[in-house]
Amino acid sequence: MGLTYFFKIRILAAQLLEQQHTPVLFLHGLLGSKRNFATLGKTLGIQLDKPRRVLGVDLRNHGDTLPWSESMSYPQMAKDVINFLDSQNIRKVVLVGHSMGGKIAQALALLHPEYVEGLVVIDIAPVRYSSKEDPHWRAVADIMHAINDTETTTMENKIITKRDIDLSLRQKIPDPALRAFVLTNFDSKNNQWKIPISTIVDELEQIAGFDLVLPSATNAGESSSSSYEGDVFIINGGQSRFVRHAYMDQIASFFPNHMLTTIRGAGHWVHAEAPDDTVALIKRYLDR
Repeated sequence: MGLTYFFKIRILAAQLLEQQHTPVLFLHGLLGSKRNFATLGKTLGIQLDKPRRVLGVDLRNHGDTLPWSESMSYPQMAKDVINFLDSQNIRKVVLVGHSMGGKIAQALALLHPEYVEGLVVIDIAPVRYSSKEDPHWRAVADIMHAINDTETTTMENKIITKRDIDLSLRQKIPDPALRAFVLTNFDSKNNQWKIPISTIVDELEQIAGFDLVLPSATNAGESSSSSYEGDVFIINGGQSRFVRHAYMDQIASFFPNHMLTTIRGAGHWVHAEAPDDTVALIKRYLDR
């Protein structure tokens, strides 16, 4: 499957100065796309003291990605990013990943550390989330199932407009901003979803987990204590529960050289709720 179909590159910012520093690649979260980081990426590119290319991509089964894929394991999605980097002749990169994109970035750093010069992880931990134990992940799963149920209803009752989809989601997703985010994945022109909703729902267990076979594992299917020794910067939202104290040992095991900063008042979508703070923190990391 050729990478041409996996990603469509968007250069968010490219300074006219000679490109002397490692490029930055943004990886979006579940139900997101490269457009989520367009404004933030441009702002970051302008403010950086060290000139860098700032790039964004659409991940597997998201955005403009075609063809769709049945599986969404983190090793596979990390390999997608490797293929993209190779296609652009990028040998080293600083990854900035939010949520699912943050897990992909972490997986890539652990499986292919030779590509990763730096890592910024936004509000996610390298752990398996459980709907029973993690209310925030349960909310995500509930949203996905609500969308999937709506898709089924749409097919049965021929509800095809964006407004109809919005109305049918109101009971299960009362937050209008969250519904608007979900509906960025609906093609109003053709009255259909742009992404394979049912496939993503089927892969939620994969997305909730962090199942890797690391290079030092001795048996097939066995995870190891291998770690990424580079600098890792974790940004989490003070109102979010995706990066909890209970996960810190696991984070330290995988990423011994990590630093964590909390943006008070922000939830899981830290970069959307506190864009100026997010840019300032990423800039500080990149310009250090």
